[in-house]
Amino acid sequence: MALIKWRDSYSVGVDKFDQEHMLLVELINEMFEIVRDKGEVASLTDAVEKLVDYTKVHFSDEEEALEKVNYPHLEEHKEIHANLLEQVVEFQKQIEHEGKDLRTDLYKFLRDWLINHILDEDMRYGKYFEEDLESVAAVSA
Repeated sequence: MALIKWRDSYSVGVDKFDQEHMLLVELINEMFEIVRDKGEVASLTDAVEKLVDYTKVHFSDEEEALEKVNYPHLEEHKEIHANLLEQVVEFQKQIEHEGKDLRTDLYKFLRDWLINHILDEDMRYGKYFEEDLESVAAVSA
């Protein structure tokens, strides 16, 4: 297991979302450090809560912008977001009850999901912002 290192290949071409994705990477890496250092379950729970809260903000920002550019896969994208949040909240509940046993699983899940989501799903919307420069300006503001 290793920390996630941001790569230019993760860029979706929209600065605001790239910045938000970078912050999500930082939050997941913070969780990794807690797991690696065998930190307290309470510390991990706090880190997961912070991640869940920020993920909700990011998903809301992304969905609002995708609506503005008439992204044709918006409903599917929203469903993917909802499923992820549901899975993370379920992990969060399990960690509170079962403690340390799930820490590594949660980190691996989040790492894999974030990278795969950005590289697969989020890359699909970049061209819609390229076509609508006014929306890109509105998102970046």
